[in-house]
Amino acid sequence: MALDQSVRSDPAPAFGATLPMTALPRFSGLELLAAVNKILQGAGVTATLEPELTTFDASPGERVWNRPKAPPRIGLSVNGVTILVEGHDRPAFRPSELARLDIRSWPEGRARVSRARCHVEITEVDVKSGADLDHNYDRAAAVTVVAAAVAGLAGAAAVVWHASRRAVAGEELAPLVAALAAGQAPVPLWLGCVARPAGARGVATRGLYALLGAEIEIASRNLPVEAAFEVAQELAAEIFRTGGPPEEGARLGYDRTTEFGVRYRSGSHAGAVPAVVLTQVTEPAGAPARVPVGGQLAAGAA
Repeated sequence: MALDQSVRSDPAPAFGATLPMTALPRFSGLELLAAVNKILQGAGVTATLEPELTTFDASPGERVWNRPKAPPRIGLSVNGVTILVEGHDRPAFRPSELARLDIRSWPEGRARVSRARCHVEITEVDVKSGADLDHNYDRAAAVTVVAAAVAGLAGAAAVVWHASRRAVAGEELAPLVAALAAGQAPVPLWLGCVARPAGARGVATRGLYALLGAEIEIASRNLPVEAAFEVAQELAAEIFRTGGPPEEGARLGYDRTTEFGVRYRSGSHAGAVPAVVLTQVTEPAGAPARVPVGGQLAAGAA
């Protein structure tokens, strides 16, 4: 399988998502605000409108789409994160951009995104970025919640996360956000999969750098691409659960026959971002298993 070899995250530090649509959405600022707060119910935070970022009256009768000369905009503040929702009456991606999206797990995705004739762009503004995972997680979660609210109101064909270039079906966002409310990061959206450089086996993530300051690389001799990316996704989910990556030198088991050693280094080729590298190791014949059944990454004694 041919994979994009770029492991760089987008140069912009802001989190964002694009929602391609087959028809012009029609909702007001107050309707969007109500949808966001419905998702946030029980989370202990609320969203508010940002009038200075909103280009139209927020009364119930005012709609986002009325084909104005300038794109319609709605500004929101969610858990201290300022977010701009902007509509565009044109396709979201040119063919060259569409070819670079990560849609491997969604067979009909490329055709579905291609048919979309307009889109909504959701971006973080007044960005306060940094290397703190908790802070970055909250920022990404806020953008994801707003994207889910827009998708619920307007029936998005897809959701594309900017940092990972990962595309998922619009209807998949609601369960991902429900899991987010339960403390489970939406890894299938936030992380994309790319190839390591030519001649190096395995895969690397794209999208984690914006959250953690490093990507994950899986250096494996015999795992297929999808299996190697599954290892990366499980490690990313564990990092989000525990608040940080494993220690250098740790040994992580994936199944009864596959184990990885952890090391840290700069990216796998010139100019790339730092990475947590999991290298498949060989155990002596008859070595005891350090891993529970079920394919979940588990730490073992070195």
